[in-house]
Amino acid sequence: MARDRYDRSDDHSDVITPMRPRRMEVLSGPERRRKWSDETKIAVVAEALADGVVISDVARRHDISPSQLFGWMRQFRDAALARIASPPSPMFTPAVVDIPVAMPSPPPTPAEPPAEIEISVGVATVRIRGAVDTKTLAAVLKALRVLA
Repeated sequence: MARDRYDRSDDHSDVITPMRPRRMEVLSGPERRRKWSDETKIAVVAEALADGVVISDVARRHDISPSQLFGWMRQFRDAALARIASPPSPMFTPAVVDIPVAMPSPPPTPAEPPAEIEISVGVATVRIRGAVDTKTLAAVLKALRVLA
């Protein structure tokens, strides 16, 4: 089978034989260069880094030169290596201080049951629980003597 001189199915060289261009972009105005966004560059570089892909084919598909594509690859590789080599910069996060609300503490429970006094005089009975000062006890006893 004779190969046609324009058959480039197996040719991966950068030498371009005369072919009909697939697409042509005319740049007008003072700026003669195209501006590529970082997202576009990253997508093209990612496509070029896939297994079994020929860089020249990827560059041709995106209408750029292989050297331009290699430049983008070097640019992103150098940026990645610089980030790895430099120590991480300190990052600040908002501090949240959780201050517990002071709940009233329950009254302390006595270890032993409170003392109890019971006095019966006639039909009257007086029960006193807990600690009692002497003035209060004297006033209660005086009131019982009057009633008796």
